[in-house]
Amino acid sequence: MEKFHVTDIAFYDDALFFDATQHSVPILEGILERGIRCRFHLPNGIHARGLTREGAELLFRVGFKTIRLGLETVDVARQRETGGKVDEDDIRKAITFLKEAGFSSGDIGVYLLAGLPGQPWQEVEAGIEKLWQWGAIPKIAEYSPIPRTTLWEQAVRHSSYDLEGEPLFQNNSILPCHWEGFTREDLARIKSRLQTRIRTQGYI
Repeated sequence: MEKFHVTDIAFYDDALFFDATQHSVPILEGILERGIRCRFHLPNGIHARGLTREGAELLFRVGFKTIRLGLETVDVARQRETGGKVDEDDIRKAITFLKEAGFSSGDIGVYLLAGLPGQPWQEVEAGIEKLWQWGAIPKIAEYSPIPRTTLWEQAVRHSSYDLEGEPLFQNNSILPCHWEGFTREDLARIKSRLQTRIRTQGYI
């Protein structure tokens, strides 16, 4: 690493802490044992349910600078529809563990999905407010319909685009499942307000 002047390393595995004692813990402990000094990052939204207090402490000791968790939505019914991989309790616990380990609110971002089939914009706003209350920075990720996933059939029904006939319409940049209850203008307003709040609180 010194030879190539590596200063930053990112882990993109969202299941990093699945069966952690057999996988991530030995890797992270190995980094400590070897005295590897880099800035480490978790940009992909890890599953909060697998993160323990010990895991959070290990992340801090190793030198992680970017922590991202995935919540998707605060709507309980929609959480079940999307597989129930994580709920509010999981996220709150993970944030608590991370902050107790030494991370600041500015280090911890939590992804919320925007533009889910039939989702009203107020659902995203509610998620943003809760994340601020819990001590993390909300991060908006636009939903992209993917064939053969849990929400695909709903997306096909809700979208005004031919999602099945043209893969380009599955691109999240066009907000494929926008509707009168969640327009592109709604999304732009939400993102603008969020950025202003992040800037005002000194996180940019």
